[in-house]
Amino acid sequence: MMKKCVAALLCALLLVSAAAAEPLTFAAPETIVTERGLDRLRRYAGWTQDDAGVWSVCSYETSAALNQLSQEQSGAGTGYFCLQIEGDENLGLVQPVLVFYYVGNRAVNAETVCMVIGNTRYDFRVSCERVELGGVTAQVMRAPLNARGLAAVRTLMTAPTVRVKYLGQYAYSYTPKLQDSYQNTSAQIEGSSLKGYMAMLDELDAMGFGDYALWDLNARRWEALYGFEPEMEASSVTEAAECAIALNANYGMLGREDNSAGVRQLQELLIAQGFMQGRADGSYGDGTVRAVKAVRRYYGLMENGVADKSVIDCLNGESVAREEDVSTLDTAPRSDLGGVCEAGLARCWYAPAVSTAAGEDVRTRVNADDVLLIAEGVIENTSPEELVFYRQLNGVLTRDGARYACTVLVETDGGRRFDTSMLPGAEARLIVYAEVPRRLVGGGTWELTLSAGAGTLSYALGE
Repeated sequence: MMKKCVAALLCALLLVSAAAAEPLTFAAPETIVTERGLDRLRRYAGWTQDDAGVWSVCSYETSAALNQLSQEQSGAGTGYFCLQIEGDENLGLVQPVLVFYYVGNRAVNAETVCMVIGNTRYDFRVSCERVELGGVTAQVMRAPLNARGLAAVRTLMTAPTVRVKYLGQYAYSYTPKLQDSYQNTSAQIEGSSLKGYMAMLDELDAMGFGDYALWDLNARRWEALYGFEPEMEASSVTEAAECAIALNANYGMLGREDNSAGVRQLQELLIAQGFMQGRADGSYGDGTVRAVKAVRRYYGLMENGVADKSVIDCLNGESVAREEDVSTLDTAPRSDLGGVCEAGLARCWYAPAVSTAAGEDVRTRVNADDVLLIAEGVIENTSPEELVFYRQLNGVLTRDGARYACTVLVETDGGRRFDTSMLPGAEARLIVYAEVPRRLVGGGTWELTLSAGAGTLSYALGE
């Protein structure tokens, strides 16, 4: 009789747990892990994929423009930009990237690319390298996009023209325009920048990218590869006209190679505030670039050599608000698990593998017919003893009565490796994953249960 009562009580507790399951959002499109998920993109001539599963694709308009650019011999310079989609099939990540090209005699070596669309200037931090493009050597600048950056690119869809400026060792500007005909090949190549990106935006939409929420993992991966995270600043060109110092009217800023009374005023202000020494000569050269970078670093702005209203406001003692990305994990609600730990999951996704932030520790599926269903959150060891997961913390994934054992890990050692234990008081990124058949991706609901001591957390993973 006692056994029956206990069994009934356990069933009741399980029912309560199921009813109280917290919803957990899928943070990446399932299309990239389905059997035909990337087939739409493979039809483009610009599709590439390496043995590690890293892929990229550009539109057929971009392929045609780059083919033409590879034959361009303009000493004055030719610019072109496009939207490229990159991804890591193993980790389930998708990264939109603005790619800028320059063919000409000057070694621009850009660190920043400015784009003016309407009355707004967008500044993107870029990597820069030299690439053999057919018969010419091109300088290629790559700006990884975060959510705000992708939203800015979408404004191009209604723009008949845009002003573009590469800023590095030298400055180079061009103004792509949508026209029926062009006076020369260089203008045609530049104008085609406003066509090719549309197809890639359409492909992102077809992929179901609107709810993508792994931007922070994208940023970690990009930083590991290139040394910086995706970064963009937006400012109003019209508001720049109200600045105390006269700025370039087309870009609402001062930068490399500008020569004006406004540059002299800026230098005087930099000298007065201790960011620069010497004399104000009105020429925006290396010394001014270094001083402006120091100002931006000190005040928490994007660290480039562009002087705009925000920089001048900071020098004049006015506060400037910087828009920060808030990680999903930072806001994940945590609950007590039997007095052993506090934990909370914030999102989930499918992928063949999961890695630490630095990408040095990778856990993969065992069977190529399967994928990992990964849930991510935070955990804190609130007990006075070391928390050992395989003894004290258990995870189970269920669907339609079938049970899948979960692996529970924490990220440690500065994001370099995973571990299965935590010291008292430690807090870390929590990863819970189970290997499931690929054919079950989509069209159903999973339940993930974490238990420790007498505590249980239950999550409904809807699709």
